[in-house]
Amino acid sequence: MKTILSAVVLLAVLAVSLSAEVALHRPAKDHLLLLDRRVVASASGVELTVGRPERDARNPLLSSDQPWENATNNYYPNVTWDSSSRRWMMWYKDVLADPEAIAQMDVPSTVHNVGWYLLYATSVDGLKWERPALGLHRFAGNGVNNIVARDCPNAGVFLDGAETDPVRRYKMAYDVGLGKPRVRFSADGIHWGEALEATGFKSTQGDTHNNAFRDPRTGKFLWFTKMYLGERLVSRLESDDFVNWRAGGVVLRSSLEEGRGSQTYALTVFPYANGYLGYLMMYHVAGGRRVDCELAWSPDSLHWERVSPGRPLLANGPDGSYDGGCIYAQAGGQAFIENGRNVVFYGGSPTVHLGWKRSGALCRATLPEDGFAGYRASGADGGQILTAWLRPSGKVRVTGEGDFSFTEEKGASGLVRLRFQVNAGGAVYGIHGVALADEALQERKLPPLELQPVRTGVVRVGFHSVPEGWKGTDRMEALQGGGGVMVSRKPGLRPFASGKVFDGDWTQHFGGRGVRLSARLRTPEAGAIVRFEIFAREVAQWYRETMELSQKDFADFSVEADFGWTDAEARAAGWVRSEQGFGWRETLQNAGRVVVMPSGKFDGDRFDLEEVRVEAVAVERK
Repeated sequence: MKTILSAVVLLAVLAVSLSAEVALHRPAKDHLLLLDRRVVASASGVELTVGRPERDARNPLLSSDQPWENATNNYYPNVTWDSSSRRWMMWYKDVLADPEAIAQMDVPSTVHNVGWYLLYATSVDGLKWERPALGLHRFAGNGVNNIVARDCPNAGVFLDGAETDPVRRYKMAYDVGLGKPRVRFSADGIHWGEALEATGFKSTQGDTHNNAFRDPRTGKFLWFTKMYLGERLVSRLESDDFVNWRAGGVVLRSSLEEGRGSQTYALTVFPYANGYLGYLMMYHVAGGRRVDCELAWSPDSLHWERVSPGRPLLANGPDGSYDGGCIYAQAGGQAFIENGRNVVFYGGSPTVHLGWKRSGALCRATLPEDGFAGYRASGADGGQILTAWLRPSGKVRVTGEGDFSFTEEKGASGLVRLRFQVNAGGAVYGIHGVALADEALQERKLPPLELQPVRTGVVRVGFHSVPEGWKGTDRMEALQGGGGVMVSRKPGLRPFASGKVFDGDWTQHFGGRGVRLSARLRTPEAGAIVRFEIFAREVAQWYRETMELSQKDFADFSVEADFGWTDAEARAAGWVRSEQGFGWRETLQNAGRVVVMPSGKFDGDRFDLEEVRVEAVAVERK
């Protein structure tokens, strides 16, 4: 009887294994996605839209119903497929928010005033998940739980298939506060070594779903995390050894129209096709504090674009449903294909992003092959797509769905391009068997700016007293006897004055080819350079420093800003885009706050300001 039962169990396991044909996606230069704007030369009658994931009817797959799962806060799932054991592995976040829960840890400890566990689960089919009883950490005196690590907030875990050191096959990236990253290593993903302090991070980086992986193209490690500069932004770091990191700047952010009402919260990245995709969690601060998931794309992991800003790939479900409040898609640096469909795991929560005490559950959705985004017919008459010139590497295969067709056109040097007809209900996602002939990513072309005659010659802000809407950091006060204001700050901090000259589109209000931004000021000691900043509304700025040095007496300082410059031309003229800045033209068409300050070697705590003005520069007629 035991033999028969064993055979039945074995057959059942084999049946599951055979029915679920799981494979890790293999990135390739000759696999293109049409969401890559280098691929499509022209398109009409079609629209690039994000995919339509099918949620599994069995969701949620793993609910947080164990005593130690006090608040699986944001869930932050890290998922991998282990082809050697043919099983799914997942690590997910657990917060101990209640004092009575913290007290039941084997050795109570907190980070950010709460306790932290990293939990582990496995599955054979990706649907039924098990919490193995590991006995590594005790909760309420009992070791029968799935806790694999503790005191590791916001952890990302991945299996490094290229690692030659067996004790470092699994890697963990997390932080214990902004600018305080940590890493750990494991041979099996269950038994973790001691925490090591990672170097190279800025004090503004961390506090989100940290996620890292080894880039198969370069062999380097990439780490994506939040950068907080008054709002949530996405930043990228790079390393050769997973311990010492080179901190990059902001690689993705919300739009100027969204402002701080919707912010980029976490970007979980994975190589796909000839580039990189990312699940972008958008935190809608002004939209009920919900979190949904958009799609982002990059050709090189450095330059990122949102595929359809404002259109989630994974939208929240109805209020009160298992994913009606927050959605956090998987990390782990891998993409999975099961029975010909892309699989996405995510943590869904019925509660919004507010406070510690909220719980998530594991959920699952699938997409057609390459179906993260693609071109769909936008009307009943269908549409056409013409690709750029491509270099064939074999037989061309196109992924899509519905009614579409294509023809190949041959060009010089063996190149081809494809011409698609996409009919109503059809969609085209990707092309296999061809590579880009030109891999350069061109800057998005802005429509020509038609320069206007001067409309407003000059706007002056005088500082005989403190003007309305202007302030000094920390203080602005009228000088005794008049003639200006004194701007002062606490010793050791650089003072600056800020306010608005004209709030809106400078290109239309002033006219001309640009403006000259000037200030009349003095410093207690001569020798400071003067810095001007122009903000896009209140959000982010471009700045430029003058070559002239300040004096003890009032003097005029000015910089010019041409409306028609590209970003590159503005930089060439001496302007610097801040880490979180928008494009040059977008900034001038949405100009808000202006900042004036001494800079360079200036170490004083005050300066005097008499006037700020913006003057239109006339268009030169030939």
